[in-house]
Amino acid sequence: MNSPFLQSALCQSLSSSSNYSPLLYPSHQKVPRKKRASVISYFWNGGRPFDERCPFRRRVVLLVGVSVLPFLQLREAAAEVPAEEVNVESHAGGFANIFLSQRNRSKDVKPRTANVLDYSVFEENIGTGIQESQGIKLKRSEIDTSDSRAMEIIESQVPSAAEHDGAQPPKGDAKEGTGGSSSVSFLNGIGIIGSGVLGALFAGSQQEKKALESTIDSMTAQTKDQEQATALMKKNFEDRLLNEQEEHKGQLRKLKDEEASLSSQLTSAKDAVAALGQELQDEKRLAAELLSQKSQLEHSFTQAREDKKLLEDVLNEKVDRITALQDKLSLLSLEINEKTKNIQNLKSLLAERESECKNLSTTMEEARAELAAANSSIEQLKEGIIMAREESNSKGSLIDDLNENIKSLTEEKNDSSSKFYDLMKDYNDLVSYSESTTVLNSELLSKKDEQLQQLEENLKHALSEGSCQQTLISELTRERDNLNVLLEKEKNDMYKLTTELQSARKLLDTSKAEISHMSKELTEARTSYEEVTSKISKMQEEYDQARQLLNNNLDEAKATSKILSDKLESAMVVLKSTEEELVSASNELKAVIEERESLKKELVDSYRKVETTKNQLQEERKLVTNLNKELEASGRQILKDSEARKSLEADLDQATRSLDDMNRSALLLSRELENTNSRSASLETEKDILYKSLVEQKNITKDALENIEDAQNLITRLGGEREKLEKRSKRLEEDLAAAKGEILRLRRKISVGQESLTEYHPNSNEVPAGTPFSVKRNSGRRKKRSMGSDDS
Repeated sequence: MNSPFLQSALCQSLSSSSNYSPLLYPSHQKVPRKKRASVISYFWNGGRPFDERCPFRRRVVLLVGVSVLPFLQLREAAAEVPAEEVNVESHAGGFANIFLSQRNRSKDVKPRTANVLDYSVFEENIGTGIQESQGIKLKRSEIDTSDSRAMEIIESQVPSAAEHDGAQPPKGDAKEGTGGSSSVSFLNGIGIIGSGVLGALFAGSQQEKKALESTIDSMTAQTKDQEQATALMKKNFEDRLLNEQEEHKGQLRKLKDEEASLSSQLTSAKDAVAALGQELQDEKRLAAELLSQKSQLEHSFTQAREDKKLLEDVLNEKVDRITALQDKLSLLSLEINEKTKNIQNLKSLLAERESECKNLSTTMEEARAELAAANSSIEQLKEGIIMAREESNSKGSLIDDLNENIKSLTEEKNDSSSKFYDLMKDYNDLVSYSESTTVLNSELLSKKDEQLQQLEENLKHALSEGSCQQTLISELTRERDNLNVLLEKEKNDMYKLTTELQSARKLLDTSKAEISHMSKELTEARTSYEEVTSKISKMQEEYDQARQLLNNNLDEAKATSKILSDKLESAMVVLKSTEEELVSASNELKAVIEERESLKKELVDSYRKVETTKNQLQEERKLVTNLNKELEASGRQILKDSEARKSLEADLDQATRSLDDMNRSALLLSRELENTNSRSASLETEKDILYKSLVEQKNITKDALENIEDAQNLITRLGGEREKLEKRSKRLEEDLAAAKGEILRLRRKISVGQESLTEYHPNSNEVPAGTPFSVKRNSGRRKKRSMGSDDS
């Protein structure tokens, strides 16, 4: 009964023993628990699946029942049969234990990866794989011997069981003969039925045996093929081992060469570390110096802020003074315009006097004719003389009024000249203050340039030996050169402005000289006018005695009036030239303002360039961080490689004892490299500190540039205020033009009044009598206007 089960178990043991190869098929070593349970159930089910267990159990029950019936009365045979069955079961249990022990051995084998061609696995398991292959061969031989012994035991036990089956019926018959005839017939019937059943079962078992034999043959063929494949794989494996040994030898040589190179690199690294230590000390000193310079710069910056505040206060005061001076200038321009109007009025008065002289000449001719014609009109003439004396008295009063007006005009001129000199003094003070401020600013800029040059020299000394940071230094130097170029441009512009200011001063000096010349001419005109008035008084006193002298004096007065008119025309030409010069100066100032605006645009462009350079620096910092990350990753890979080297050295201790020293030296090198990396990290931190100090210095320079921009903004404000004042002056000129129109209208009215007076006084001596009243009216109006201008 147990033969098919044992045969199936043996077949599975052979198949498992032939398929077991820990080196070639390491994936078969990992057997899960479910597969183990299925294999054990397969053994106990006689090589059948789970669905075929029920008929097998029925067969076992029938066979056991039939086999037990003949042995009910034979105690000795029943005692022998269980012993044999126990032996068979012990053999079967021994085979099962063999298979289970084989599987437990497969558990003890370490799992390996399925990739046979992985060189790292072969290198790790070279020593153990050969020993395991030898142990596997011994195990296979033992399993084969145990399998052959089991087959012999089974073949010996099967006929013995058949013999027991054949020997049992006569014993039973003997005992049944003693027991009784009734039980014998019953037992014979049961024996016949059992023999039929056993024959049918025996035929089925033989068929199963044939099938199992065919499967065993196929499995043996497969085992042979697998053995051939294993032999080929062993050959290939040996060849690969030889190749790998040669490769290991080459790697050992390479490692020795690398050790020599690493030792040389270590020496160079030590030298570099020593040099870097010295550089660090130098940089620390420089950092201390830079900190001291930073404190000095902060102190200077605070002083500059205080100076800036003081300058702003002074500028505000100067702006207020400038506004006051501009107001004074507007008043002076109004006074000058009024004086021009007075001069025009004087010209009109001279024209009127000339007309009066002509009228007098006509009257003189008429008088001569009357004197020649008739002496009877002497009394009338005496009366006319009396009237003429009265008129002369009135003319004297008019002359006195004119003298008073001239005196007031001279006083006003003196006041205007004093005001003009005060304005020139204020202007000179402003120019000197602006020059002093420009000089101070230039000195501050020169000091800052010197400080920047010192900082650049220190930075060059600190960073000259760092090859990685040369790009940053070159960019910083370019930025410094650009800033120096901009500062030079600003200095040139300041020099141009100073030259333009000097030219403007020269123009002002020339204008002053012309004004002094004009004042001299005015004094001469006044003297001439006083002479004329004295002559007129003499003529009025000696009117009766020397009419002929009056004609001569009138000629002289005409000549002097012509001279005065010529001088006035020359003065007007000079004034026009001065106005043209002022217009040109205003145009030059406009050009200077445009140049300042262009400079502002250039400064904005430079700031944009600085921002682009900052962005480039940030991108370069990102690149540096990425490179640092890559260096860290490479360091990690180096550590992994060192760990792999350690594992290789642990596996190849017997073959490569010389590699132990190499590994130790490699460890020392790695430690020294870590030390160098830590030192480089400290250097990088110090580099960041230096960079931060540079950024702070850049911020200081930016603040200085902002101060310059504030000064430029103040200049632009002054220019805007100047434009506003020019607009005010234009408005005042328009008002003056309107006043001139009113003056002309009043003159026309005066002329109409004079004509009416001449019509009312037909005599020649009565013509000039109406003129002084118009003059008095004009003088009163002028006084009122001058008072209004002063109030304004």
